[in-house]
Amino acid sequence: MKISFPTAVLFLHAFPLNSKMYKYQFRVLEENNIPYVAVDYFGFGGRRNYPTDYSIELLTDSIVTYLTDLGVKKVIPIGDSMGGYVMFDMWRRYRELIKGFVFVSTRAEADTEEGRKGRFATIEKIKKEGKDFLIEFMLENQVSPETKKDNKKMEELRCIMNEATEEGIIKALKALANRKDNTDLLESINVPTLVIAGEDDEKITPPEVVRKIANGIKGAEFITIPKSAHLPPFENPEEFNKVLINFLKNVI
Repeated sequence: MKISFPTAVLFLHAFPLNSKMYKYQFRVLEENNIPYVAVDYFGFGGRRNYPTDYSIELLTDSIVTYLTDLGVKKVIPIGDSMGGYVMFDMWRRYRELIKGFVFVSTRAEADTEEGRKGRFATIEKIKKEGKDFLIEFMLENQVSPETKKDNKKMEELRCIMNEATEEGIIKALKALANRKDNTDLLESINVPTLVIAGEDDEKITPPEVVRKIANGIKGAEFITIPKSAHLPPFENPEEFNKVLINFLKNVI
């Protein structure tokens, strides 16, 4: 069924979560009558079908097809971490769809060789031991000290991550390891762009790494969110939503 709005916010989640990580944004967008679409990647959340060749490009194609089927003509993607890689690919191949960008806790660079080896080593460990160790590692490294004090939030994050299947995690890790370098795209981005980093993200995408995206895009705004690390929309939704709504009201 076609929907009645031509422009929507598009939520693209971090690895290894799903679209539930944006539940605090869904609420505030509804309060402000801003249309949105949220998707889960293959093997995450409610999406259980797996393509044979899982890549960032294939994932992008599936999302664009879904948007087309819905009748959405323009989107403002919000992508945390892995979501940012999809956003870059959308710009590379489907830029006519893009009305604005919100990059969150992500980077333009491809994995280093060391990083790629680390992902493939993780894949082998998952095959032998299962996914539990990865989830505990992510919970330790993706959130801020402040978030770790909140037992309810930590348990909710654990539950969201546990919805990912081992096959989905393995296929996504391969896609992440093989993704393109996107630094060449930065200077071509000419839509309103907001770049957000978690102030306490020391281990995965430190603010100085995320800032490189803003530095490469003419007119981009860079903001750090306190009391958050790799998942600002979930960790500190109050501050994140203030920044987000101010940006969206000037773009939609």
